[in-house]
Amino acid sequence: MIKSIKLTNWKTHKDTYLEFQKGNNVIIGLMGAGKSSMMDAISFALFGTFPALEHRRYKVEDIIMNRPERKSSATVELELLLGNDTYKISRTISKAKKNESKLEKNGKYLQTQSERVTEEIESILKINYDVFSRAIYAEQNRLDYFLELRKGERKKQIDEMLGLDRFALAEENSTSLANAIKSLIAEDEKFVQNADIKSMQERLKGLTEELSNAAENEKKHREDSRKMKEQLAAIKQEYQKMKEQNDKRMALAKGIAEIESKISTLKSQLAKIEVQKESLEELAASEHDLSESIKALKNDIESKRAREKECISSLSSYKAELKQSLEAKHKLEEASRQMDGISIKELKESIKSMQDAFNSSISEVSKAEGMLSETRKWLNELNEHEGKCPICERPLSGELKDHITSERQELIRKFEETIKLNKAESEKAKKELEELNSKLTRANKISTQIESYSESASKYEALVQKAEEYEGQASAIKEELASLTSRMDKLSSSLESLHNRMDSIKRAKSLQAEITASENDLKSKNEEIKQISVTDNAIEQVRESYNSINAEYAKNNAELNALIESSSKLKSQIDESTKSISQITAMEEKIGKRRKLHSEISRFKTALITTESQLRLRLVTSINELLEGLWLGLYPYGDYAGIALRAYPDDYALEAAIQMDGEREWMQIEGVASGGERSVACLALRIALSMVIVPNLKWLILDEPTHNIDSQGITKIIEVFSNSLPSIVDQIFIITHDDALKQIHSARIYELDRDKGINGPTTINTE
Repeated sequence: MIKSIKLTNWKTHKDTYLEFQKGNNVIIGLMGAGKSSMMDAISFALFGTFPALEHRRYKVEDIIMNRPERKSSATVELELLLGNDTYKISRTISKAKKNESKLEKNGKYLQTQSERVTEEIESILKINYDVFSRAIYAEQNRLDYFLELRKGERKKQIDEMLGLDRFALAEENSTSLANAIKSLIAEDEKFVQNADIKSMQERLKGLTEELSNAAENEKKHREDSRKMKEQLAAIKQEYQKMKEQNDKRMALAKGIAEIESKISTLKSQLAKIEVQKESLEELAASEHDLSESIKALKNDIESKRAREKECISSLSSYKAELKQSLEAKHKLEEASRQMDGISIKELKESIKSMQDAFNSSISEVSKAEGMLSETRKWLNELNEHEGKCPICERPLSGELKDHITSERQELIRKFEETIKLNKAESEKAKKELEELNSKLTRANKISTQIESYSESASKYEALVQKAEEYEGQASAIKEELASLTSRMDKLSSSLESLHNRMDSIKRAKSLQAEITASENDLKSKNEEIKQISVTDNAIEQVRESYNSINAEYAKNNAELNALIESSSKLKSQIDESTKSISQITAMEEKIGKRRKLHSEISRFKTALITTESQLRLRLVTSINELLEGLWLGLYPYGDYAGIALRAYPDDYALEAAIQMDGEREWMQIEGVASGGERSVACLALRIALSMVIVPNLKWLILDEPTHNIDSQGITKIIEVFSNSLPSIVDQIFIITHDDALKQIHSARIYELDRDKGINGPTTINTE
C-alpha cells in the first residue's frame, strides 16, 4: 500500500504532503491544479520516470517549480507499507548538481544510487516500469492505449505483460540451436566418410619402426661424441698451461725493457734539479711564519669587506625608501585636492535609496509577466476548444465564450502597460545607480590612497640624514681595504717563492728513492725469466693435435643433430597420425551424442509451444472472468451482453457480445462501440489486466476515467468503485475534475486548487 507522498518544489507543488488510505483515494481539481503531476511523482519515486517524461513530452528540468518563483531543485518522498515492512523512497532533481536517490527499509538505508534504488524497488514489487505504466497507471485520456496500438505491436506488448514473450524467445533459440547441431552432424559425417583408418594405422606402424632404428644410430653417435669431448678437454688443459708459461715469459721480457727505460729517464730528471742551500726544516719554519701573517691579513680584509657590504646595503635601502617617501609626499597633496568636497556617507545613502527603487520596478515586471503568460495560455486553450470548456469539455455558449475572451484580453492589455511602465522606470534607476556606484568607488579609492601616502611622506627628513651617515662610513672603509690588500699581495709573493724551493728538495728525494726501487725490480725479473723453458714450436704441435680431433668431433655432432632432427620429425608424424585416428574415433562418438541432443531439443520445442498455448489460455480466461463481472457492474445499458479479450495467432482483440437475430455474436469494440462505450470497456480491461498481471500489489491509478462517459455510465462507475471493486483491488487512485466522483462510498477525497491568476502553488483540502 502507498502510505504517503511528500512533494517539494515539484511542478506546482511547493510543499505538499498527503496520506493515502486503503481502498479509494479520489483527487479532484480543475485543470492545472496539480492532480496528474502528483501521480507522475508516484511513478517517478518508484521507477525514476513517468509516461510524459518517458515519451519526451517533459524534460527533467521542467519538473522543478518555475512559477511564481524559480527553484533550483525538486524532491519527491514516497512511503510504502508492504507486509510488515515500511519502505521510504526519496529522489531529488537538481539544476546545479547531480540528482540524488535513496531507499530505506524500516529506518535503515538499502541503496543510495538512482539505478540501484530502481532495481531494488523492481525486486521488492516484482514489477518493472513498463508493466506499471501499462497495467497499473492509466495516464490521462489513455485508457484505450491498447486499442490504439497496431496489430503486431499490441500482440507484442500484451505478451510481454503476461510474461509469454519468453516462450517465443525460447522457441526461436531452440530452433536455431537444433539447426546448428544438424549442420555440425552433417559436417562431421562427411569428414568421417572421407577418412581411411586402415591406411593411417599401417603408416603409423612403419613410422614407429623407422623411429626405433634412428634411436639406435643416435645412441652410437652420442657415445663417440662423449669420448672425443674428453680428449679435447685434456689437450685444451695442456695447451692452456703451456700458453700461460709463454705469456708470462713475454710479459717479463717486456717488463725488463720498460724498467731499464724508466731508470734512464729518472736519472736524467735528477741531474736537472738545482741543489738548494737551505734544509727542508728551515724552509718549513719560514713557511709557517708567512702563512700566519697572511691568515691574519685575510681575516682583517674579510671583516672590513663585510662591514663595507653592510653600509652599501643600508645606504641602498634608505635611498629607495627616500625615493618612495618623496613620491608619496607628492601623491598625498594630489589626493587631498581630489577629495575636497566629497562625502562617502552621502553617496552610500543615495545608492541605497536608488537600489530600493530599482528592485521594486523589477519585482513588478516579473509579477506582471507571469500573470500575462498565464492569461495568454488560458485564452489559447479556450480558443482551441471550439464550443467546449477546456477543462471538462462540456458545451460552452458563444456569448459566454466572447465575454470571457473580452475580459482576458483587457487583462492582457493592462499587464502589458504595467510591464512597459516599470521597465522604463527600472532602466532609469539602473543608469543613475551605475553613476552613483562609480562615484563611490572612486571616492573610496582616493580615501585609501590618502591613508597609505600619509605614513610614507612623514619619514622623509629622517631618511635623508641616515643616507648621509652611511655614505661617509662606506668611503672610510674603502680606503682601509686598499692598504690591507697591497700588504697581502707582497706576502703572497714571498710565500709562493718559498714553496717552489721546498718542492725542488722533495722532488730530488723522491726521484732517488724511485731509481733504487726500479733497479731492485729489474734484478728480480731477470732471475725469474731464466726459470721458464716453454718454446713456440712445442705450443704449435699441441694446437695442431687439438684442431684434428675437434674436426672429427664437429663432423660427428653434425651427423648426431641430423639424426635428432629426423627422429623429431618422425615423432611429430607419429603424433599426428595418432591424433587423427583419435579424432575420427571421438568424432564418431560426438555424432551419436549430437543426434541424441537434436532429438531432445525437438521434444523441448514441442513442449514449449504446448505450454505457451495453455498458459495464454489460462491467463486470458482469468482476465475474461474478471471482465464478465466488471462489465455487468460498469455498463448501464443492455445492448452489449458482455466483453472479452480474445487471443489470435497474430493479435489480441477486445470484443463485445451483441444480440443479432436471437443469437450472440462477438465483434471488436473498435468497430461497434462509441467513445463512451470504448472508455468503459477499456476501464474494465485495465482493471482486469492489473489484477491478473500484478496480483501481489492490487494497485490501480486512473487519470480522468470518466472521459467521454455519460451520466448513467458515471453512476455505474461510482457504484462499482463503492461496492465491488474494493474487494478485489487493495488501493485505487482516481484523478478527476468531475465532482460526481466524490459520491464514491468510503473514498478519501483530496481537493486540489491554486490561484492561477498569480501563478500560486497547489493547495490541498482533504475530506
